[in-house]
Amino acid sequence: MKAGRYQGSGRGKDRKGPSAPPRRPAERRPPSTPAPKVLVPLTGPLHVEIVVVGRELLRGLTVESSAAFVSSWLSRRGALVHRITIVDDRDRAITSAVTEAIERGARLVITTGGLGPAADDRTLGAVADALRLPLAIHPHAKEMVESSFRRLEKSRVVPRSGLTTAREKMCAIPVGSEPVPNEEGIAPGVLVRRPGGVAVLCLPGVPEEGRAVFLAAMDRLRDMAPRGILAEREVEAPTADESSLLPMLDRLAEEFPLVWIKSHPPGFAREDAKVRISLEAVAASKEEAEALVEGALRRLLALAGGG
Repeated sequence: MKAGRYQGSGRGKDRKGPSAPPRRPAERRPPSTPAPKVLVPLTGPLHVEIVVVGRELLRGLTVESSAAFVSSWLSRRGALVHRITIVDDRDRAITSAVTEAIERGARLVITTGGLGPAADDRTLGAVADALRLPLAIHPHAKEMVESSFRRLEKSRVVPRSGLTTAREKMCAIPVGSEPVPNEEGIAPGVLVRRPGGVAVLCLPGVPEEGRAVFLAAMDRLRDMAPRGILAEREVEAPTADESSLLPMLDRLAEEFPLVWIKSHPPGFAREDAKVRISLEAVAASKEEAEALVEGALRRLLALAGGG
């Protein structure tokens, strides 16, 4: 049994050339080799990795924002987001990224993008391969997709509803998973729970849809969703020279290991520019979190005054 690498509170290779034509969703079968068996810590902070799918991102044609929203939401509640990985929309690249995230010990792996009807929307098949699960039409996912197209037909966005081969693709999800409603679009999100405490959540790539599905999924992941409370402070240093502050900030970090201390250099374009210093702490209660950052702030001011 392989143990995950993330412990306590510590912080793929692609195919070349054209890929084979996609198979019909219900015909897809998992690889014969077993899925990686990983034990992840079920106590302590939630360890997360995010896999962003899309060649358009790698080529600089699209600016990604869903991962920023997800990581901010989770981090502000005490989760530890260890990596955000951008991969090409090829099966092998996605499968490798998800497999490696699980093997590193992530308890929650979140993918964004690749859930639609297009030929390059391959995330669910690749995730199914990573988890060694077949794809199959899910009745609830089918109902969600059909309902969306009926709504679009009624509002004359599409000429007719009903399932086509392309639309049916959005109804096929890994066996044993559950669809998550997409109130902002068509393709449902997908939540897969695996033995050992690991979950994979697949979100649509359109930012508004990804955020809506993510928040809906958090209601279904109450047993593992982070519940911490964030407290934060920010002060302005009397200098634009970040390097001059490092000895003081290093000492502060040693004395307050539970507080994230970050300096923000302003650049030197403006004569009145100053370094900003932010202090953040997450704790089980607001009082505890506030006490941590307030103590660090008082100590910072004392060190700045020569104390």
